[in-house]
Amino acid sequence: MTEIGFFWKNTCSAALTTVCMLVVVSGFAQNEREMLKQYFAEVRSGKYPAIPKQLSITENSKATLAALTPFLTDTAVAVRGKAYAIAQLAGINARQAHLRQEAVQKLMQGARDTNAGNAGLALGYLPEFLREDFTSSAQDSLVALLKRRAPHLDKIARLVGYLEVATVRNDLRAIAQESSASKKDRWSAMLALARMGDGYALENIMSRVRRLPVNDEVVYEVFPDLVYTRNKEVIDYLVKVLNSTDANCNSADAEHPARIPCGYRVMEMLAPAIEGYPLKVDASGDIDAKDYVAALQIVRDWFKANPGYKVNKNKY
Repeated sequence: MTEIGFFWKNTCSAALTTVCMLVVVSGFAQNEREMLKQYFAEVRSGKYPAIPKQLSITENSKATLAALTPFLTDTAVAVRGKAYAIAQLAGINARQAHLRQEAVQKLMQGARDTNAGNAGLALGYLPEFLREDFTSSAQDSLVALLKRRAPHLDKIARLVGYLEVATVRNDLRAIAQESSASKKDRWSAMLALARMGDGYALENIMSRVRRLPVNDEVVYEVFPDLVYTRNKEVIDYLVKVLNSTDANCNSADAEHPARIPCGYRVMEMLAPAIEGYPLKVDASGDIDAKDYVAALQIVRDWFKANPGYKVNKNKY
């Protein structure tokens, strides 16, 4: 075979491969469009079918997000709400940064939905994303929502705190100190400031927390907020609770109720917040361990051996 013939054969082969890939991609995109069309037709008719699993598959993220666009502006409230849910699923399962950022942008569109319920849904999905998934445009949108005191201000405040948007510190301080603001909004603004390292907010939060008894209600209602701050002084307080042997909490076993140390709950809460944490969590957020007594001891020993541990601020 001549060099020209060899070159022509390989060129044709490469071109054929490219064409085949384009056909496959086009086929996937067509499938996503049809699937979404059928799914939303059911939603629009008042049915609430489960979201097709294919829409959350990593390889389909790009096609799903592209096909989703028209449904985000649909006149039906239910359709828009489900569109935000699918945007979140496709986004968190995407490998490429630009697709995750695209999903965040679509959810930011949802955060401005005229229906307050839908806006709350979209805002509730955003904490699933990493800080790097929020472009400057997405951050600007959050700032605008905060400044105009949009619905679900508590969620908005925590998101800007998570992203450490320094330009809104004064806005958060104003909300935290406004007597006319709801307790939920004031508390969220204080937490957001603490997340950004504000000394006054941190002192305020800890002075309140130290006056509270350590029990089931406080552990479930307040401790997750403390973990959110990702502040080492706050985490140190939680580690102190983790090391306590006082049986101030109830076991989760309804058939065999018993009093147990609250450290077991703290052990689970701290897992996503600490770098190099010695235990893993499963999909439901529970510690992946068969022996919880041994697991708690492992975590206690780890904190003793690692007093200079680092918190992970790249996650909500």
